[in-house]
Amino acid sequence: MKKFYRFFYLRCLFALAVIMLACTHYASAQYLRSSYFMEGSQYRLQLNPALAPAKGFVHLPGIGHVNASVRSNSLTFEDVWDVIENKDDADYFLKDRFVNELKDENHALVNAGTDVLSVGWWQSKNSFWTINLSVKVDGSMNVNRGMFNFLRDMRGLESHDYSNYVCDLGAHEVDVNAYTEIGVGYSRRFGDRFNAGLRVKGLLGLGNANLKINKAVVKTNLQGVNPDINWTDIHYEDVAGASGNATIEVDAQLESSFEGFEYKTNQDGYIDDMKFEAKHMGIAGIGAGVDLGVSARVIGGLSLSAALVDLGFIKWSKGATQVARTQANEMYFDTNNAGDILDFTEIVSSGETLNPDLLRLTLDEEAAKGRTTKLAPTLVLGADYAFNHDKVNFGVLFTNRKGSIFNETELTMSLNYNPSNFIGLTASYSPILSGGKSFGFALKLGPLFLGTDYMYLGKDTKCCNALFGLSIPLSARR
Repeated sequence: MKKFYRFFYLRCLFALAVIMLACTHYASAQYLRSSYFMEGSQYRLQLNPALAPAKGFVHLPGIGHVNASVRSNSLTFEDVWDVIENKDDADYFLKDRFVNELKDENHALVNAGTDVLSVGWWQSKNSFWTINLSVKVDGSMNVNRGMFNFLRDMRGLESHDYSNYVCDLGAHEVDVNAYTEIGVGYSRRFGDRFNAGLRVKGLLGLGNANLKINKAVVKTNLQGVNPDINWTDIHYEDVAGASGNATIEVDAQLESSFEGFEYKTNQDGYIDDMKFEAKHMGIAGIGAGVDLGVSARVIGGLSLSAALVDLGFIKWSKGATQVARTQANEMYFDTNNAGDILDFTEIVSSGETLNPDLLRLTLDEEAAKGRTTKLAPTLVLGADYAFNHDKVNFGVLFTNRKGSIFNETELTMSLNYNPSNFIGLTASYSPILSGGKSFGFALKLGPLFLGTDYMYLGKDTKCCNALFGLSIPLSARR
């Protein structure tokens, strides 16, 4: 059996990104908080279009901006990949450490990227312009704790009375989004104390997919079943004497808008695989977006700033959209019917997080229609105080990102040292998303930039990211 969830998540996110890399290079929808208060860094424009850098720049494909990020509220770096791999013989959920860290709702966000081409220049002493071409790809998911409880139950870790067993697997959602962004930005200085910025973006949708499981419940009324049975390692004789019935109730829906995307079905008509043809890839939707920002030197060395970025939408075409739904909301298994108990065993014995045999999704051609999705708008609020002739400053940054599945809030504190125009150093700490278990840094050496908000500290790391950039400087320093 194909691993549907792995195909869904990895092929929609990473395989698509790799294909796009051949012709465009792909870009993250995220940013580096540690660069926000670093004077002269052009990467802080991603968080606030008013914060023009000291010099103009050119970003070339593949080297101008390379970014990768994995974040979760409960799953470690290693756990996220175990969930995505979705092996039918997986055992990561058997570990006590894994169970103890779980929350009722377990979120994860994965993205990576680079600019295709980005240029910024000072038109005058008060006017700074930018033009960028980027392809943004990210994926997010929410897996309910009930799913992992069910997987553990089916391994026989605890005794259960299967004459009256009920397990609610909960609600789950996976979302993948990819689009090309063509942006034009303008930053204006008003005197020595106030800056305002605007970036207008045209969006060309490359693909979007959303898998939502609203309900999944397993119930059994089976007599003659060992309460400690491991459903993944049984033989016919282990259940031959069972009597009664079992039901699986599922309500799920998959919506996708991709050119060159094709779902494969098994002999029963259920989706269990997908195929992507790069040669048929095209524009599946059109949209627009905007970034807004301001910054002000209030008094002395105190500066305040605010921004709203990634405010926008994409309208996906009907021709590129496919919809699949659960065909039978309830599956009924009766031991009086030959083979039913084995069919039930095959479904519940899989260690897949999202099992195609359980979902039983079938294409609904009549339901396909144009659809609209929103970007993930982010509110940014910053305050910093500079001293020692502006060579040192301490900043506090608040960000709130409203995602398609869950929201993210973070508070980043950073100490920044700029001894010269050539060198910039930042040490940062972002305690909320990482649970206080990580720290960040940023380093600027002329055109070279390297930074992270969350250091990778081993396989138990829940949040980690990194940004590498090498730019070509333009014009004299402002």
